[in-house]
Amino acid sequence: MSLFLHLSIHVALSLLAGLIVWRIWKKPVASFVMAIVGGVLVDMDHFIDYFLAFGFNFDLSYFSKGYQFLQSGKIYVLFHGWEYVILLLIAAYFVGQRLILKIALFALAIGLFLHLGFDTYENDGMSIRAYSIIYRASKNFENKFIVTPEHYKIFLIERENAPFLNYSK
Repeated sequence: MSLFLHLSIHVALSLLAGLIVWRIWKKPVASFVMAIVGGVLVDMDHFIDYFLAFGFNFDLSYFSKGYQFLQSGKIYVLFHGWEYVILLLIAAYFVGQRLILKIALFALAIGLFLHLGFDTYENDGMSIRAYSIIYRASKNFENKFIVTPEHYKIFLIERENAPFLNYSK
């Protein structure tokens, strides 16, 4: 799937999340803005993975092809975690009568939930548990323990065919 289509689906799902929250509480700005933060801007964590792998020498082609994961052998994506959805929903429950905060937390949670659901569906080799920050941390973020064995074999082939990468063998 192209990066443009992938991002477009994240935007559409975020708008759906915003619509759901807006229909419940009738506060469009908080609903849509926070749903987009949770459903689209959460992908900013891919930049963290990129800069950890390559430093600040940014190459859009490398970034869009996910070469940061080949370079480092790690999958951090620190904002991608089912645990955050649960924590946000718990926080939304406990903020009491502070309606805007409740809406913001709920919209963020729904946007993130839909984002992670689509990523799980779309990204071959990544299971539901692979989108758990606790699970990835328990595996030291090493993709050989996070992705399926079949996907890891593909990873090794791609890495061998990318001689421009500088990684420890």
